[in-house]
Amino acid sequence: MRGRWGRRAWLAGTATVLLATAACGGGGSEKTEVKLENVNPNVSTPAAAAERPVQEIKVTDQGCDPANVTIKARTRVIWKWQNTSTPIAILLAGQKSPEQTTGEYQRDFDQGGVSFPYQCGPMTGRIVVE
Repeated sequence: MRGRWGRRAWLAGTATVLLATAACGGGGSEKTEVKLENVNPNVSTPAAAAERPVQEIKVTDQGCDPANVTIKARTRVIWKWQNTSTPIAILLAGQKSPEQTTGEYQRDFDQGGVSFPYQCGPMTGRIVVE
């Protein structure tokens, strides 16, 4: 007896699952597209590095050219050494670039409304971020 009732319960459970599945759809030919979006509007997707505006500053034996620049927020500043005869470092906001005679050093400025003085060899300069 027990076997017959167990089998009937299993068949009844299976039939219930099949009916529930059929009721959920799946038979139509219409396809709905799901668009995934950022659910938190306060979080933005970071832009690729290539999309950043770039401000170049030449590093020479006399200092940096231009020494003073005004940039928009999210700009990348790249200092490019022009075969200086002595190694020069950039000192900016407590951080120092490597002393070098060729090559580059870069920093990203993401926050607007600030100003940064910096040391470039024998001279000083300023970066103003709007």
